[in-house]
Amino acid sequence: MSSPSKQDLLKTITSKDIKEICKNNGLKGYSSLNRDGLINFATENLNLSTPQIQSLVNHLQEAKLITKVKDSEDFLLRKVVNIESCEDELILATVDSLKVKIYNLGKDDFSYFCDGKCKDYIYRVKQEYSPFCKHYPAVIGELIYQEKIDLDEIHLNHLSGKKLEALMEIIEKRKKEDGLLVSDDRNIGNTLENLKHDLMEISCKNTALAREKYNEPPEKVFKTMVDDAFQLLEYETILNRRNEGWDLLLLGTYAPQPYIAVISTKPAHLGKINKPNLLNLKNFCLDMCRDQLMGAYKDAVKYMVLVAPDFPEDITSLVAEFQQLTGGIKLSFLPVSTLLYLVECYRENPILTHQSSEYLYKKDIITQEDVDEIFNISEKQIADLSSRARMVLRSKMEDICKRHSDACYIKMDEIYLQHIIEEVINTLKPHLLKQGLNDATGIKTFSLNHDYYLLWGRVLQDLVEEFSAILEEQSLSQVQRSPLKEDLIKYLDL
Repeated sequence: MSSPSKQDLLKTITSKDIKEICKNNGLKGYSSLNRDGLINFATENLNLSTPQIQSLVNHLQEAKLITKVKDSEDFLLRKVVNIESCEDELILATVDSLKVKIYNLGKDDFSYFCDGKCKDYIYRVKQEYSPFCKHYPAVIGELIYQEKIDLDEIHLNHLSGKKLEALMEIIEKRKKEDGLLVSDDRNIGNTLENLKHDLMEISCKNTALAREKYNEPPEKVFKTMVDDAFQLLEYETILNRRNEGWDLLLLGTYAPQPYIAVISTKPAHLGKINKPNLLNLKNFCLDMCRDQLMGAYKDAVKYMVLVAPDFPEDITSLVAEFQQLTGGIKLSFLPVSTLLYLVECYRENPILTHQSSEYLYKKDIITQEDVDEIFNISEKQIADLSSRARMVLRSKMEDICKRHSDACYIKMDEIYLQHIIEEVINTLKPHLLKQGLNDATGIKTFSLNHDYYLLWGRVLQDLVEEFSAILEEQSLSQVQRSPLKEDLIKYLDL
């Protein structure tokens, strides 16, 4: 069997891929060509050997398969993969509403079928342009998660090397979200470095960087990296890996009045986007989010934030119109440079709360000056919080010192000690903790916000200093006899 020609190899990849190869090799004059003309142009003008083109094609195809594996994440994390039966010769499953049948997994006569609604299966897999669609790794991932197959005993068809690594990362993420796997390290340092080095380039649609380093198109990488950025700001997020609708939801869970910001990411080749379609943004906020929620959740959807490399100067003219269209949702524009600045500042000094950060989403275009301002506001809030806690501690301690202290001790019973602690804790609500009630027992519950560890550290340090100062004052001023001294004086008749 003869080896494929350059032209045959180029026919197996997309026109977009061919244009990228031409661009990377310094060719010009191909942008207006149709597919056949583009293939002929590349065949005649690329100064690459057939083995070199074969290597490029293989690399591109491998990257696309890894992307399909990553696309299965949405199904696995949403838990919409159902294994109906798992036998050696036949595995039956559904992914969302699509039926998947896998025959003879791990064997030479392996084959699989995906529902007729899957266009990728019909036009790519059945035509032998691709070995699988995204629903196949979704089923395999669920089988691994449920421990229905053992990777030490079976060789997965079409899933090995980096493709299997990508799938195992998704399964690990699912286990962490389900509480089955506890990680000692969120890999914050590595995520932050990737954001600092790559986020701006990815936002400008650097396709080569997106594929080589992240194995996905730049649009998806940008969405994921923006999600990473907000997670480094200690927000819970909901990522939408599908191509339609909003990209992620930002959950201001820790704010006294929790809020939701709908995030849409817009990469742009030239570094500045055109004016967005307000009706699309309205649908993202209302039809695809707020209108599907109920009660307090519906009311929490307050902000729409557009993230892009940069914006035209007149884009703020859309803010009032959008607010009117949506019945009050605030539209904000967040440049990538500001987002990076915010993340770097926060990781160096993690003092922002969801309440103080909410101030940003009330702006039209969020600037670095706005970021500096919320850090100043947060510093003042911490000082005020500490001051109130110290005042309550001093007030309660001084009250007991007047009545129950001597040259040795400040004396109080357990009830009063609990009273002091509760009064101090009340000054920290709802900023550092939330108080509730157990429905079954009626006992008070406390939820401590561990992401505010630096704020806790500052407040507790101030309380320790205040408590120590109170003890010192009593030590220097208190001369009242202790009960022991009184008794000894009586016995000795002094």
